[in-house]
Amino acid sequence: MKQRLLFQFGAFTLNPGAMSLWRGEELIHLPPKAFDTLAVLVQQRGEVVTKQQLLDTVWPGTYVEESNLAQNVFLLRKKLGQTSERSEYIETVSKRGYRMSVPVREVEIAEDDKTRPQADVPIAAAIATPAATYRGLLTTASILAAMMCVVVVVSDLRRGSGSAPAAPDFIQITHDTKDKRGRTGTVGGPDAALLTSGDRLYFTSGTSTGPSVWQIAAKGGEPVQIPVPFAYPQLLDFSIARSELLVAGSIDDVTSRPLWSVPVPAGNPRRLGSFTARDAAWSPDGREIAFTDGAQLYLSNDRGTDVRKLADLPGIGWRPRWSPDGKMLRLTIAEVAGGTQYLWEVSRAGGHAHRLLEGWNRPPFECCGVWSPDGKQFLFQATRDAKTDIWSLADANSSLPVQVSHGQLNSLAPAFSPDGKKLFVIGQQLRGELQRFDSKSGQFVPFLNGISADFAEFSRDGAWLLYVAYPEGTLWRCRPDGSGRLQLTFAPIEVMMPHWSPDGKRILFHGPGGGHDEVYIVSAEGGEPLPIARNSGRRMMGPTWAPDGNSIMYSDYPFFGADASKIAIHILDLRTKLITDVPASQGDFAPVWSPDGRYTATSTVRGSRILIFDFQTKQWSDTAEGWDLKKWSRNSKYLFFMRHGGDPAIMKLRVSDRKTEEVASLKGFDQTGRLPGLEFSLDLTDSPMLLKDTGTQEIYSLNWKER
Repeated sequence: MKQRLLFQFGAFTLNPGAMSLWRGEELIHLPPKAFDTLAVLVQQRGEVVTKQQLLDTVWPGTYVEESNLAQNVFLLRKKLGQTSERSEYIETVSKRGYRMSVPVREVEIAEDDKTRPQADVPIAAAIATPAATYRGLLTTASILAAMMCVVVVVSDLRRGSGSAPAAPDFIQITHDTKDKRGRTGTVGGPDAALLTSGDRLYFTSGTSTGPSVWQIAAKGGEPVQIPVPFAYPQLLDFSIARSELLVAGSIDDVTSRPLWSVPVPAGNPRRLGSFTARDAAWSPDGREIAFTDGAQLYLSNDRGTDVRKLADLPGIGWRPRWSPDGKMLRLTIAEVAGGTQYLWEVSRAGGHAHRLLEGWNRPPFECCGVWSPDGKQFLFQATRDAKTDIWSLADANSSLPVQVSHGQLNSLAPAFSPDGKKLFVIGQQLRGELQRFDSKSGQFVPFLNGISADFAEFSRDGAWLLYVAYPEGTLWRCRPDGSGRLQLTFAPIEVMMPHWSPDGKRILFHGPGGGHDEVYIVSAEGGEPLPIARNSGRRMMGPTWAPDGNSIMYSDYPFFGADASKIAIHILDLRTKLITDVPASQGDFAPVWSPDGRYTATSTVRGSRILIFDFQTKQWSDTAEGWDLKKWSRNSKYLFFMRHGGDPAIMKLRVSDRKTEEVASLKGFDQTGRLPGLEFSLDLTDSPMLLKDTGTQEIYSLNWKER
């Protein structure tokens, strides 16, 4: 009989196979490298582990500076707290390394044993292969074992009133590792819904530039694509009769989202109404459609006519879901600039609007709720400490949610079977591989051993590379060969769009996290990131350095129907704090200053166009189709951008004559990262670099009951 190997120390139990740490019944969330560090120390059971041994084991095959190890130990001590004797769990041995200061006990539990270990810790139903050393657990086989660990297990944790849901006996439905959510990077908001008729499952899958609709038997089998006559399909809801899918999609323009009714198993899709929507859902009786457009919630009849506004929302509305009795709607509110999401409730009559769970999650990041068919539970996904799980909220609004899922995988997109006996979820492991386009072979190939790195950028002198670790969101810098790695930021800051200063001494980045939306500057040698505009009342989008390093350029946020007259390009002098506007830049956003200082390239809300402003002539010129992130060549002669649609590619525009040419095709390239379908990088030769999706997403079914 197979055994699970656990390690107990103090009040904690560590499960290496499931990559989980528990304090009693509390799951302690740790970043992957911090968990690896603790696992090495715990499995040595009080023996001294040298710093070099830890570096070689936790960061195999790469060189990192010792300060990264010290930061991991600091974080672990903070998470573990002190022992009953008021000492640290991890002891520093001067000039040698570290060791555990408390006794460590091994516990073996049979795989089919439903009981708990002595510390009374919930055990994930996973196959954990014992190993003599932790290095063995870092092999591909162990990673696959961790990925196959249970996505959802029973939680006895009770918070507030109401009975706790139970969802044992998970079954993996899909086995292809491919994306199951669909991507909305080009339109914003949560990903597509997972839907079920009971005997079949429906999901959006494909690359970030070419999603499609699929179905699979609820018991497993081969997925089958459902053809639709429009681009960028996004699953929204299922009809009460389980015969029609509600899908958003557009034939020509991805930013416009008409609603379509798609019959299943076969039939001709039909357009619903003449409006566009971000998200929508049929009422329980099938007679109405609730849909969101920007910060408004609307109702229409089932044909998409007789449209009337139901409520103004505090932010961008997504994923409306009717209560089974049809008396209220709950939906996700997304604050794009702040990078947060939370749940909102409003009655069918438009009254009693209020936020759910205010103050429960800091920063708030809840979304994608769904009622149980009997209306007694409301399930949703919430991200806490960089980990996403499914939670259940009892019908009484006064109760606090109960955690349903545990384990190393993220759990997403809860969906009930019509009879309420099955719960379907998506188990997700985020991971990417940095790849560089090789012009000789015409293919993308791994770069820096394929590290999972987003927003990569070389310094002006080419001596350093910065990147954001994915999915952790931490900022790093290293040499072009990968040596000299140094971590520059730590949670809760999640770094986006970092840029080297012209002299290579500072790094500018956008850092939502901890409930704040800030722009920071941090030294390339490390230290405290300093916000540059806190309490100014301004939200900066896409900050970029001036060539002299004394100013930054940025724009206002343009999303979701913003007034174009109130959007412009601004320049902030870091010395005087004075702000000036770029001439005639109203309606423009996402500026990028050329390295030589002569040009800035922007996008415009007046259409999907890229504009260039010449600081010498003070003139604007319309150049090409596009509205996403842009990159300048190192000599400022070319501007690179992404082409979307049926033939996605990285393009470059020659500034001298405005001619464009294709650099690298993106057909079939499944991109991941914080901004898939938008973000890319350039190496020292101006060859494109992108983060290829190497993570996994699989659908699981679970028996659901209330106990």
